[in-house]
Amino acid sequence: MRFEFPSQAKYGRVIPKSKIYEHASIGGALRQRFIGQIDKIVWSYKLAEETLHLPATEKVPEIEIFDIYLKGDTIDEAVLKAIDRAIPLPILFILHRSGDGALKIKAAYKRPSEADSHKWVIESYFETDWLPADTPAEPLPVALDLEKLYAQLIKALMPQTIAETAKTGDIEAEVERAKRIEALEREYRRLKAKRDREKQFNKKVQINGQMHTLKIEIDELKLPTKQ
Repeated sequence: MRFEFPSQAKYGRVIPKSKIYEHASIGGALRQRFIGQIDKIVWSYKLAEETLHLPATEKVPEIEIFDIYLKGDTIDEAVLKAIDRAIPLPILFILHRSGDGALKIKAAYKRPSEADSHKWVIESYFETDWLPADTPAEPLPVALDLEKLYAQLIKALMPQTIAETAKTGDIEAEVERAKRIEALEREYRRLKAKRDREKQFNKKVQINGQMHTLKIEIDELKLPTKQ
């Protein structure tokens, strides 16, 4: 999955890393990750009311598209989160792997803070697999405004099991469901590792019971809504 962005939305500005450092209060260790992992940051497109002819909303005044050219094949989420903190608008990152030019689309759902409208809340990140550099681009989803377009872009990045079983039309509720599933699956893996190390039979049985309870909750969260 790769999106085709309209030519009238092209922005094409290289962003010096120093500008991110200034706006995100980045310390020495994180700065070293920027230097070691990122070759170049390009602010490629601005999806806005004047470029897409879609109404902006208070939650989504614009959507920015950043192409990030990597020095290798990884980038820490802390680095992306620093960019997200520096730019107070929703951002879709297109990561370009060094060498073969494979690309990955990654984004966190961002929303203005309810407590302080000048701040943004950055939720969990969602991402595609690495895609071949020549992956055909698809048209942007049809939407009535930028907020609905942003919701569809984020949904397209969610794990298939989440996106296909959406229980509501509310992207924030679906993001919360995805976070809950991720947390439960992480706990399930922790318990499984603990059970595999355990020598005592009665304790193994106890852990199996906890895992069974978690599995039921995970499966229920992944079930589609009953019609």
